[in-house]
Amino acid sequence: MWIRVLLLCVVAGLLAACQPESPLESRNSVVPRFETVKEDGDFPVKIPSAFDATLGWLVIAEDRNNAQSPEIRLPVAIIHTSAKTSKSPVVYLSGGPGTSAMRTAAFPGAYPWLKERDFIVIGQRGTHYAKPALMCPEYRNAVEKGTDLVASVKACKARLTQDGIGLKNYNSLTSAADLEDLRTVLGIDTWNLYGVSYGTRLGLIYAKNHGGSLDAMVLDSPLPPNAIYDDQSAKNLENTLRNIAKDCASQPSCNNAFPNLEQRFFQTIDAIVKSPLEIDGLNQPVTAPELVSLVPLNSGNDVRRAPLFMDYLARFDPVIQGYLDSPAQASDLAWGMRFSVWCSEALPFSKRSRMEKPGPVLGGYESAAITPELCQAWRVPSLDQSVVEPVISDVPTLIFAGDFDPLTPPIWGELAANTLSKSLVVTVRGGGHSTTQQWGGDGCAMALANDFIKEPESVLAADKSDYCVFERSAPSYMLQLD
Repeated sequence: MWIRVLLLCVVAGLLAACQPESPLESRNSVVPRFETVKEDGDFPVKIPSAFDATLGWLVIAEDRNNAQSPEIRLPVAIIHTSAKTSKSPVVYLSGGPGTSAMRTAAFPGAYPWLKERDFIVIGQRGTHYAKPALMCPEYRNAVEKGTDLVASVKACKARLTQDGIGLKNYNSLTSAADLEDLRTVLGIDTWNLYGVSYGTRLGLIYAKNHGGSLDAMVLDSPLPPNAIYDDQSAKNLENTLRNIAKDCASQPSCNNAFPNLEQRFFQTIDAIVKSPLEIDGLNQPVTAPELVSLVPLNSGNDVRRAPLFMDYLARFDPVIQGYLDSPAQASDLAWGMRFSVWCSEALPFSKRSRMEKPGPVLGGYESAAITPELCQAWRVPSLDQSVVEPVISDVPTLIFAGDFDPLTPPIWGELAANTLSKSLVVTVRGGGHSTTQQWGGDGCAMALANDFIKEPESVLAADKSDYCVFERSAPSYMLQLD
């Protein structure tokens, strides 16, 4: 999950180092098929020895509409429950787009449903460890060196295209079809879906096209297809900052430490919009969007630090220079996959795609996950507009949204739920992004997710007091750095 490079890095997370991938394989057998990896065979992730697992590759056509299409291979880890049960498995969809899910398979004990059902982790097409993986070291290097991003995107596209990769075949529709192929070749009647961030968008598209294959969905940090991220993300960020400042003001200790925080912070941002900040040692003046991006908001722990950083910025505290001095970095995700998805099914349906520059919110904060200039350089065809229509479904669905998540805010949970007839939106008090995966937290969100997978109808009808996630108190804001 990025609006500008610094935020993109936060959302995307840290992945394994970029490595060259094999070229596309010619089709030599029936697809789809599942090829099991022998014990101690080569596979991207090692499963802890305490768990029984089947590892293998889903082999599919890159282009299902072309009989001569080459094959692509997606890594799949099936971690088996130790229970004697026939309960339907859970399949995991990671965020991004462009992140690999495979690291999740290395920590299966974190997912409580494994006690009574299998847990399936699939690496989406085009992501790291898939064959091919649409890695773009050209773009990462350009970000880090401050060189021409458009030229780097063109160079990456040229290299991948020369390798015979059809970039138009990497999007949420094809990934949803990959999921259905996996269910079919594994002989699974129905299964449950657990998606995080972009994985919620992919999950909803899967439900739209293959709803009969699902027993239930758990969607953490909702990004429904009809949420126009590229038009709304800057305003979502502003709203989150204001809400945190108001929440701080409601707590005596936080209000005493940071009085009038909302007013002071936004007055500073407005002043820098008019006159960018000159800081000794920096070659360029600091803009308002650059300052705003320094406020940590990704996790619940980040949220606890947010008022402190807002205060630093409002006072131009010298501590902020250390963060501004940090070199730019682009996370090692599959940027080519990200470009193909976003430039075909998200940006084309936004107002931002028709604007020369970002709007005025937060001093021109970039609202687009991928800017129009980069999408023009990548140049893949747009999907049909139906890809951004609301998903109508009666699949039981539990939606988690962090109270202070600027990337996928609670309003998008409600937006998704409007057309999901059996759904519940849980706004996690003080939460940031991916609330079920805050491993150092209280575990309440994941516990509810597990209960929902077990008995979705019971959870939908339950009293909220039955679950600790609804009883969370306000964040205990950090008043100084440790």
